[in-house]
Amino acid sequence: MNIEIRKLTPNNVDDYACFFDTTPHNNANKGDKCYCVTFCNDKVYHGGGEHWYPTPDERRTHGIKRVMEGDIQGYLAYSEDNVIGWCNANAKTNCQFVIANMQTRAGVPVEDCRADEKIKSVFCFAIAPKVQKMGIATRLLEHICKEAATEGFDFVEAYTHRDFIQDGFRGTLTLYKNCGFSIYAEKDGKLVVRKELKNMHRFVH
Repeated sequence: MNIEIRKLTPNNVDDYACFFDTTPHNNANKGDKCYCVTFCNDKVYHGGGEHWYPTPDERRTHGIKRVMEGDIQGYLAYSEDNVIGWCNANAKTNCQFVIANMQTRAGVPVEDCRADEKIKSVFCFAIAPKVQKMGIATRLLEHICKEAATEGFDFVEAYTHRDFIQDGFRGTLTLYKNCGFSIYAEKDGKLVVRKELKNMHRFVH
């Protein structure tokens, strides 16, 4: 299968929306259509702004708006111009409200952003059912790491669970380990994993 990874931009927002129209976003709820409206830039939440909406139509509308404004960032996997996968990835400094929620509400042992570290955060994956377990998430993650290195990031960081069934959209620990990540922090089975990029800088320029 020929796969192309493209960064999400306003130019392919229709592809993004159509993918979520037909693809569930986690393994626990096959009918979920979240359009990734929760994991996005902190400015969305300023002033008590809403970050979740009760209906798929509302989430779709706000998802498109946030892509157009650059608040939702990530990468789409294409096969023959059809989107078959998605990964939400954003600079950690853009998502400190999201990080704080993960700490306080979900118990994920995420550290606050540090001035001396530039980190790309990987929040979630969605893969079309017909191509799951075919390496699409791996291709997305490898691309994100390579591009983050060219952009001067020090680490790529992700958040998962030892029991993948409980948190299906975040990617398995095996996925991250196979892509060179290691466990950075753990609490009650919830994990922060990181890949250091400084050794990649020499090979991607």
